[in-house]
Amino acid sequence: MTINQLKYFVTAANCLNFTEAGKIHYISQTAITQHIQSLEEQLGVKLFTREKRKVFLTPAGKVFLEEARAILERTRIAVEKTEKAASGDSGMLNIGYVKGFENSGLGACLKKFHDTYPNIEFYLYRSAHLDLLMQLDKDEIDIAFSIIFPGAEIPGYVTKRIDIQRLYAVLYPSHPFANQKSIKRSDLSNEHFVLTQFYDNKMAESYHTPKLFVESGYLPNTIATSSDPETLQLLVSTGIGISIMPEHAVKYVRQSDALVFLPMEGEGEYLDVVAFWKEGNDNPALKKLIELLETNTLK
Repeated sequence: MTINQLKYFVTAANCLNFTEAGKIHYISQTAITQHIQSLEEQLGVKLFTREKRKVFLTPAGKVFLEEARAILERTRIAVEKTEKAASGDSGMLNIGYVKGFENSGLGACLKKFHDTYPNIEFYLYRSAHLDLLMQLDKDEIDIAFSIIFPGAEIPGYVTKRIDIQRLYAVLYPSHPFANQKSIKRSDLSNEHFVLTQFYDNKMAESYHTPKLFVESGYLPNTIATSSDPETLQLLVSTGIGISIMPEHAVKYVRQSDALVFLPMEGEGEYLDVVAFWKEGNDNPALKKLIELLETNTLK
């Protein structure tokens, strides 16, 4: 049983005339008859009764007509969806983002993506930077949004910088520098730090740099780490140490009795906001998102 046989049958059933059905499909009446007979042999039932030059659907033929129409419609929809998926106009995309990015412009960017390509389904996964790398490596996600230090490379991945974020010192209110409007990294050499976990994780050596600390004359005395920005801020609020965090992690946190945020002074005190994906990922939906990122930022 073929799609063409179903088409010929439905046309013949609509016309109740094999000659007219043949004309519609640009084949002979004999060819239509042969296809109908082949269908009947495969099904083991008669689909038409024939009286001189007229044909009529049998009860079984009437049932099969409804099913054939449904099959052809489902086939049409399947072909349409497949073509859209191949072009990137539909499909599925798994998107990862670093913890804290829910306070960035990622939501607005994804809304525009959804408005532009409503037939592309996407799923979001919130993880730490290193976890995003592992998810990409296992093909569990197609693209990730994160922050890296300027100049850092991620071997095996395509990286696109889409924004920059200023770094902030996060202090507890009783800290001697809490009343300043900004601060230099060199002023923090005697501090205890609570820092993002990848600062001291050997797996992440190529994704971070102590360069700014070294250039300021010291390495940080790190007493605690976490991949979660809220946990870092909670640790700072206890007074055990201070932290340095990017704008997205502090932008929507109101300065209160618990925390003080001071912009870091210096040209290099920022992080790159990047989208990165695995080399060779040929998901057409990913290409559409990348194209959108060419003209949009996460501001």
